[in-house]
Amino acid sequence: MSNKELVRIKKFDVVGHDERGLTAEFSLPRKQAEFVFLTRKEKSVSGNTYHEGKNTATNPKVFVLLSGDITFSYRKIGTTEKYSEFIQAPAVIEVSPHVTHKVEALCDFILLECNSIKDIQNDRIREEV
Repeated sequence: MSNKELVRIKKFDVVGHDERGLTAEFSLPRKQAEFVFLTRKEKSVSGNTYHEGKNTATNPKVFVLLSGDITFSYRKIGTTEKYSEFIQAPAVIEVSPHVTHKVEALCDFILLECNSIKDIQNDRIREEV
């Protein structure tokens, strides 16, 4: 399995950019009603978890990076090969089931998890990347 099958990163489609700022659009791979809003501080590390994809909110696991820069590291469970991607906001990150992942903040960032807390309570397993 290639690393592109484990994690997909999609930049937003820019529809306008001027002195006021940026206008862009993006789509999610599914309908989503609930989100978890996260802010993280520079140099913090979050994650080192994977999901089995027991529900639609974790198959795939989807993040929307709204601001900031991160290093997104990941590894398929049962393997030793690790991957790391530098990601600049704005971007959508899709993570396949059974892929442990972590986020390292290169600066303060804002992220949406496309799930509820309840969605991941019984589908989150800790494992270091």
